[in-house]
Amino acid sequence: MRARVASLVMGAALASCTSQSDKQLEAVKSVRSVLAEWALVEEQGARGREPETYLAEIREQARDQLKTDTPQLPRTGAALVQPLVDGRPDAAALHRVDSALAPVEAQLESS
Repeated sequence: MRARVASLVMGAALASCTSQSDKQLEAVKSVRSVLAEWALVEEQGARGREPETYLAEIREQARDQLKTDTPQLPRTGAALVQPLVDGRPDAAALHRVDSALAPVEAQLESS
């Protein structure tokens, strides 16, 4: 009986680890997508190709999505993303964070 209970507890623990890893991977992928789109819009805005109202709306939507995803990120990822939510990053800063998250995504995919 004890062996059976131990087996069930171990299985539940493994399932929760996998679930957490899956949630983190999903969050990293979502954040990277948001960062890529936001960077593109910032690049267009810097060239004067987008109206300021559009830029402001995209920035707000991007920040909202990042706020939603950040709690699911691994700590290292959250530390990279939070300054973007709080500040006004340019396209280069968005690309840097996106690039820094690539190895985090790869690690989560391999686990």
